[in-house]
Amino acid sequence: MSSVIHRRVPTAFSTDGSVVFAAALIVLFASAAAAQDAQFLRDVARRINAERTRHGLKALTYDKKLEKAAQFHAEWMARNQRMEHLQEAPRSLDEHQSCNQHPANRVINAGYFRWDDLFVVEARADGAVVNPKPAANELVGEIIAKGANAGHPATQPGTIVPGWMNSPGHRQTILTPSFREFGIGTACIGNDTYWCVVFGRPQP
Repeated sequence: MSSVIHRRVPTAFSTDGSVVFAAALIVLFASAAAAQDAQFLRDVARRINAERTRHGLKALTYDKKLEKAAQFHAEWMARNQRMEHLQEAPRSLDEHQSCNQHPANRVINAGYFRWDDLFVVEARADGAVVNPKPAANELVGEIIAKGANAGHPATQPGTIVPGWMNSPGHRQTILTPSFREFGIGTACIGNDTYWCVVFGRPQP
C-alpha cells in the first residue's frame, strides 16, 4: 500500500549550532489551548506571513483545525522523541482511512478535509493501493523543527523562521502560492522542543 505526498513534506533538517530552531519548557504543555495562546507562537505566525508577503504572496489565515493537526504531531514527536513527518504506517485500507501516519491523514482527522478529498483507491489484482490525488500537494503541507537545550520558545521566533527559510524544502512549503491557511503546534519533553506548522487550502 502506498500513500505518498512528499513534495510538500521536506526531509527534516538539522544544524550544527547550539540553537536548533526551538527551545525548552517542561514535559508537555498542560493544554494545547494554553500553548496556542502563547505570544511566541503568534510571533512565529506573523513572521511566516511576513515572509510570504515579502515574496508577493497572500498572507495566511490562522485555522484552528490545522492547529489541531500541528499540535497533535508536535506532541507525538515529543512523546516519541523523533523528528519525523511520518508516524506508524497503516496495515490495511480501513486503517489508512483512520490513521495519523501522514500530514494529510492528520489534517483529515482534524476535520479540515475528508479522506476522499486527498486520496483515491486503485483496485489491483494483488489488492487495493491508496494514492494521493494529483492536487493533494497543493492542498496540504507540513514543516517541522526540533530545539535541543535552546532556551525558552519565546526567544526563538527570530531564529526558527529564518532557519526554515534557509532550508530549500521548508522555504518551498512556506512560499507555496496555493496555501491559504495554517496552524502551529509545539510540545516539549525534557529540554527538547518540537515544532510543527501545517498549511492548507480549503476546498470550495
